Amino acid sequence: MQSVMDAVIQLIVFAIIPFVYWLMKFRKEQRFTHWIGLRKIHFQNKTRALIYAVLCFSVLLISGIILLSFIEDKTLVANAHFSALSLQVVFSILIYSIVQTGLAEELFFRGFLLKTFSGWWGFGAGNIIQSLLFGLLHAVILLTFLNPFLIILIFIFSASAGWLMGYLNESLGNGSILPSWLIHSLMNISSSLMLLFNIL
Repeated sequence: MQSVMDAVIQLIVFAIIPFVYWLMKFRKEQRFTHWIGLRKIHFQNKTRALIYAVLCFSVLLISGIILLSFIEDKTLVANAHFSALSLQVVFSILIYSIVQTGLAEELFFRGFLLKTFSGWWGFGAGNIIQSLLFGLLHAVILLTFLNPFLIILIFIFSASAGWLMGYLNESLGNGSILPSWLIHSLMNISSSLMLLFNIL
């Protein structure tokens, strides 16, 4: 139950600013869910999008595993509380991965920030800026716990993931955040299960 509460609270926190911004600027033009990217995917080229999504997930998963192998104290990782617990936590892992981090972060970064920045400066600049902010968020969380080399690696990995997912959504998924939400959720589910079964 606590995992559900944590997920709902984080989702609300990450959605407040986008919702207020939408109310002020776009509520007369389109529904919030459509504006933020919670809409059906319309791939212009399904084969290309699928290949890109699979490659994106594979590269991010392998990079993430390599990155986590450098971190000796796994308790510092956000989903470390799933480490070495019983199978009963699988539900908590799904809530954490799909709602608390996957949906909340995709709403804010690939939904709100990418669409806002792209409207101001174009997609290229918008995608770079949102991805740098995404990387910064993940690096700052661990700033006082890890050495500078690992912080830089985390920043590069997270920013690259943010850029790849932003590209997938906007260039191949017609602005829907569903592709990046799926990849983000699968990434977190995979790393959490690896921690659960002491694979990492």
